[in-house]
Amino acid sequence: MKEKKHNTGLNVPDGYFDNFEDRMMLKVMEESLPKSNGFKVPKGYFEQFEVSPSHTVDTTSQPAVISIFRNKTLLYVSGVAASLLLIISLINTKDDNLSMDSLSADTVEAYINDGVADIDAYDVMALLSEEELESISIPSEIISEENLEAYLIDNLDETSFLIE
Repeated sequence: MKEKKHNTGLNVPDGYFDNFEDRMMLKVMEESLPKSNGFKVPKGYFEQFEVSPSHTVDTTSQPAVISIFRNKTLLYVSGVAASLLLIISLINTKDDNLSMDSLSADTVEAYINDGVADIDAYDVMALLSEEELESISIPSEIISEENLEAYLIDNLDETSFLIE
């Protein structure tokens, strides 16, 4: 069986009940406010009160204006000085031919060792081929077994042995 809708002919606008509470609280708040502002002006006050703006403001006097550049010669002198400085800097350039060939190996090594360049052994290994890496030999007198053992004892702890 079909349900019949009962239509009374009265419709509620869309969204009427969405902000109903806010509108109701606003209306209650407005009603609680006083109707007058509390300030009263004596009778006839504005009839007796006459002010003419032309008597209070003096428009004939001009304010004192101080120019930033008193003489245009200052501008000319600064322009000439800037152009001379530019000409001197262009003439005074040095032709130093800096290249990688002019650098010594000691200079590059000191540059890397001082920490200026952030390069480690892995970066160097990436630049070398396998043949070059195989040709590198570490002299045995630099690292002896005693030195290696002392280093490992001083710098490694038991947990790192267990992890590896």
